[in-house]
Amino acid sequence: MSEQAEMSKPRIGVTCSPLRGQAYYGPYLRAVEAAGGNPVVVESRSDGLEPDEATAVMRGVDGLLLPGGWDVDPSAYGETPLEPTDEVDHGLDRTEITLVRSAVGAGLPVFGICRGQQLINVALGGSLHQHIDGHDLHGQPRDALAHPVEAEPDSELGQAIGSTGVRVNSLHHQSIKDVATGLHAVAHSPDGTVESVESDDRMVVAVQCHPEELVGQHGWALSLLQRFIDRAR
Repeated sequence: MSEQAEMSKPRIGVTCSPLRGQAYYGPYLRAVEAAGGNPVVVESRSDGLEPDEATAVMRGVDGLLLPGGWDVDPSAYGETPLEPTDEVDHGLDRTEITLVRSAVGAGLPVFGICRGQQLINVALGGSLHQHIDGHDLHGQPRDALAHPVEAEPDSELGQAIGSTGVRVNSLHHQSIKDVATGLHAVAHSPDGTVESVESDDRMVVAVQCHPEELVGQHGWALSLLQRFIDRAR
């Protein structure tokens, strides 16, 4: 591919924690590339970002993707941590919350995956279920299709799958409780878990599953990410 063609791809900021190491984020970076974007690593800071610093970061990209990872600190949505809350990364929470608010304020597209969906919801004023019984699924294959999801047909997920139902992978033990103002729950699993949220203008879209692990096997997963990349053009 020519340098000009490469430079014409939307630059997608992908938040990464130095505590994880870049290898963890490889599937997300490759998925952005497969969907037609140019991934740009945005490392978190232990002290987070000031709003003006987040604004500067967002000026250098065309969209923001928040990957999966550790639990969001319950104090970020006004709750006391309960067992079994997993490890948290306070610096990543602070960094991503400020970046999400900056991106939304600037009208840039934002896409969240698993923890990313939860973080977006918290950043915009929502809350989370700290633990869901029966969702201790961290040890299963990351591409295993664990359960069905029903999506609203006109939602981004519904449009990507071309119908209302699909089986997805599941690697979480937390989920959205109170949906943030400005977001709408547009997909659910049979147990009522919120599986996707989006804003009215669809500039904010998030899913609880992990499409980055499925882009080479399931067309809907690639289509979902391509729809996000297209909004960043």
